[in-house]
Amino acid sequence: MARELEAKFTVQGFAAVRAALKGMDARFAGNRFERNVVFDTPSRELQAKGELLRLRQAGHVTLTFKKPSLEPAPAGVKAMDEIETHVEDFDAMRRILAGLGYVEALWYEKCREVWRTKDAVVCLDLLPFGTFMEIEAEPDAIARTAEALGQSMADASAVTYHDLFQQHRKELGLPPEDSFTFEEKDKKCVEAFLAEGGGIQEK
Repeated sequence: MARELEAKFTVQGFAAVRAALKGMDARFAGNRFERNVVFDTPSRELQAKGELLRLRQAGHVTLTFKKPSLEPAPAGVKAMDEIETHVEDFDAMRRILAGLGYVEALWYEKCREVWRTKDAVVCLDLLPFGTFMEIEAEPDAIARTAEALGQSMADASAVTYHDLFQQHRKELGLPPEDSFTFEEKDKKCVEAFLAEGGGIQEK
């Protein structure tokens, strides 16, 4: 089981981050539109344990299971143990998981642009409720990369996008809602984001 270490940062658009990435000779590794469905037991046992069972469609289909790592991580860095595999058929896998007793707890959509430095993966994420940057690397590399990109580890977040969405709705005085997907009015923003990165390249 692989150990995943990552930190999220809220950013005000992506132009400055892209410019900084190019300045540090980061390599653009493609972008994609994602559809994700999170499965759980009817009583939400996985969520209660901080675990995740996710089916993702993004050019290819992947099934992922994550659970909190027993090895601690610095403040602002999320540490998860992860198992992931490619799946041939998105809808068939949904039916298999349903047949095993899992239910679809929530859906979410995201546009992701990926850059690679010598020791980190930097993801620029457009979500229906905001713009974010995620850095995946060892803790020291996360801190170095964040500083190079104009971010402070004091602002790093170790929570999930679902948690950030709940915070967003609470700040707006809206009731809780689990799923977050793009609406028709967001279509131009999604198209512009993908075009800026050169189109969907990762398969």
